[in-house]
Amino acid sequence: MSRFIIGLLLGLLIGIAGTAAFLITAGGGDYLIVASPRVKELEGSLKNVDQDRQWLRSRLAEANDSLAKLESRFSALAARFESMAAGQQGGGSVATPAMPEATPGSAPGDADAAAPAPHETTTDPATAPVERSAS
Repeated sequence: MSRFIIGLLLGLLIGIAGTAAFLITAGGGDYLIVASPRVKELEGSLKNVDQDRQWLRSRLAEANDSLAKLESRFSALAARFESMAAGQQGGGSVATPAMPEATPGSAPGDADAAAPAPHETTTDPATAPVERSAS
């Protein structure tokens, strides 16, 4: 009976050592880590963060595009004001026709429909001179 108990204990020790060697060398510990619920929860939250990052990246691209449009409009407006100022310094007030811009609802080819007629003078209310009465 003592041989049986010694054999059982020796088998148990060899089994524990073999299991430890397997977990250390063969990557068996990776399976135990991957199977844990906490790791699965972290993987799910990582996927959500990746989706949020992609959404933010697309929003940043949209914002960059709209800023580029605003910059080009501002440059055109600055050039227009400079030409108007040069015209007024030249001796008289020269009415420059407004440059046709595509409205958000119009197609790029519809710029001719938005252009003012040659006999009309267009004045932007935001840039029109303001006459103030002396009080």
